Amino acid sequence: MVFGTDSSVPTALQMGVLIQNEEDAAMSEKRYQISPIELVQWAEPLFGDEEAPAQGLSPELVTSYEAAAGFQLPSVLREYYLTCGRASLNEMLHPILTPDHDAKPFGGRLSFSHDYIEDAMLDFRKHNETGGEEQERLWALPKERWGEQLDNYLLFWRENQGCWYAGIRKQDLDQPDPPVYFNDQDTMYHWAPFGDSVSSFLLSTILEILEYEANAVTYSTIHPEHIRSILDEAGVDFQRLQEPYPFPGGRFCQTSLDPETNILYVYGEARKDCPADLKIFQPEEDDED
Repeated sequence: MVFGTDSSVPTALQMGVLIQNEEDAAMSEKRYQISPIELVQWAEPLFGDEEAPAQGLSPELVTSYEAAAGFQLPSVLREYYLTCGRASLNEMLHPILTPDHDAKPFGGRLSFSHDYIEDAMLDFRKHNETGGEEQERLWALPKERWGEQLDNYLLFWRENQGCWYAGIRKQDLDQPDPPVYFNDQDTMYHWAPFGDSVSSFLLSTILEILEYEANAVTYSTIHPEHIRSILDEAGVDFQRLQEPYPFPGGRFCQTSLDPETNILYVYGEARKDCPADLKIFQPEEDDED
């Protein structure tokens, strides 16, 4: 639930909700630049469907997929599956794609972009139809040579209506935290950078879920004086909040979590055409009769 926005000066009521535990917040120990796994472990019991701790996929499943697929998943993505792969937050807004024991593609499972291209080609051939020039040029080659003309991406997350898929280039899979791309023109033939790392993609995606889909009270502001005032009153060290993450990306979602008050502060640096902003997430208050 969005409680306030940055379009106007916050009302006293809005500010009251955010800093209602001001004294406790100022005294509590904050955690800065939390990882995507730490974010889900905090958020799943508060905002997930079951209000229970995040659950991971079984090591047997992940290992079986890797054996069938013939490669090991990037360590950051692998650890996320093992720790948080079954969290309900992963299915809100934009759903995660998960490993299959036999590395079968499609149906909500990890797949490669070339699998989708091949599936479309077979459908065209079945109906004696001809693809576009770019498609036919690729289809004229054996599938094992498609990489000569078009990168192959491991797809691990998708937009809820399938408008885009997030993927890792096959040649980057040996990196622990590789960059992420997406098919920016609703086709598997055109890809653009999405995130500097899997970690930054996971972090921004889960935060987007909390903002737009989860049952969280949120507030945001772009007013510099309010940003500093709120952080000072909450005891958040602004300098530490601005420290970089230990992975590429994350400059627009730097975090401070107060585990005692269950309030998450997210700071985004100023960038082209966008001022710096502060977003705050917290659980809804239980109604007291």
